[in-house]
Amino acid sequence: MSTPARVSPLADVQSAHAERWTEIEHMRVVAAFSNEPANGLNSVALGDLSHRPRAGVKGPGTAVALNVAGISTPTQPNRWCRSEGALIARLGLTEYLIEANHSNDAVSRVLALPDTPNVYQVPHYDAALIIIGPKAIDLFRQTCSVDMATLDPNDGAVVLTSVYASYMWETLCEIAHDMGGGPIGSESLSRALG
Repeated sequence: MSTPARVSPLADVQSAHAERWTEIEHMRVVAAFSNEPANGLNSVALGDLSHRPRAGVKGPGTAVALNVAGISTPTQPNRWCRSEGALIARLGLTEYLIEANHSNDAVSRVLALPDTPNVYQVPHYDAALIIIGPKAIDLFRQTCSVDMATLDPNDGAVVLTSVYASYMWETLCEIAHDMGGGPIGSESLSRALG
């Protein structure tokens, strides 16, 4: 058996409750949790998308470089859009995060951008979490000062936070359990996302 090339930032904290593991995008991820609630998707479920390939770039020439590479970009900071099978997030005036969703093509194009004085690669090894279910907004109300209920999901708003991945995972799982949900592995998550 080959060793996965990448390790999720959440692997240590997830291992105690992992029932089965699998490999996605060369990363070892939890396929199913032993305490995975059957009704998690009817309440609130927390999933790990850290396996998705991502790339970051920034600099005054970044929007032009991405557009030349065929990747559309949000017109305003702190917004996201979809382009070339990826999520494109504009994190500031000149910084972008590209995360594969349905295709790795956009991420590959970003990683292949030529070195120029106005475009700089920004490595990303962060955890990526997804919170889904009808009580997702209620979970955010207990953990975040931003009122997520006021955000239109079709507007493309980006809300970022910077905390330790394991702390965030444990805290969100505890709150989700109290709400009748909890973590779900990649098998349940892929069915939920279609």
